[in-house]
Amino acid sequence: MEMKQVLVTAVDIGACLLVSGGGVSRVEDTINRICRAYGAKETDVFSITSSIVASVRDDSGEVYTRTKRIKEYHTDFTKLDQLNRLSRYICENQPDLQEVRKRLKKIEQGDGQSLEKRTLVSAVIAASFTVFFGGGWQESLAAFVIGGLVMLFREYMKKFLINRMFLDFLSAFLVASAAYGISKTGSAPGYGEVIIGNIMLLVPGVAFVNGLRDMISGDTMSGILTVCESVILAVFLAGGSFAAIVLWGGVI
Repeated sequence: MEMKQVLVTAVDIGACLLVSGGGVSRVEDTINRICRAYGAKETDVFSITSSIVASVRDDSGEVYTRTKRIKEYHTDFTKLDQLNRLSRYICENQPDLQEVRKRLKKIEQGDGQSLEKRTLVSAVIAASFTVFFGGGWQESLAAFVIGGLVMLFREYMKKFLINRMFLDFLSAFLVASAAYGISKTGSAPGYGEVIIGNIMLLVPGVAFVNGLRDMISGDTMSGILTVCESVILAVFLAGGSFAAIVLWGGVI
């Protein structure tokens, strides 16, 4: 089997892992194991959150290198589980690469979870966090509605390939605007709890923890980049909420 095609397939699997929220250590280990399962004599893989570089050496001493640019990523545990099972299957059985490509394409095209389910889950989580932070049933109901709307809004905005930071700013602005507007009607006076409950949906907590874990495990560069990005996204979330409260507070 040509090692060049093995490398291409392995990097594509690693890229899908990274896009779905997998840590860089898992990405590097997966690519390394797949290449060695097909007979690579030496593998070198380097990954950060935005790029993968991998090289392999085959029996004849020929060296192949491939890079993959990652432009966006999000957490999808369903796809992570499917990719993990696929990589294990590959390492145990060494199937034909055409079969591997078909399975990978099916995973990539899969939605993981339907939009309806993600919208409902987001609404429930927002309502739960609102109660956790001291909101009553009125605030919880408002957070439920806003949480679902925010998920639909973010899904719609993805069509425009909008910058992640700007999208978070707009999402936080929408949350705070809706919460503040509802509070003025008297339906849910505690708009602060509603805002916090919905903002918790958007906080990049998983990415922040992954960054810390990367730094602890020795992947310092990737860890620093991930942590810094998470902090910057949190600042944009705070900025969007603050802008809405300042704007509507001065108007209403």
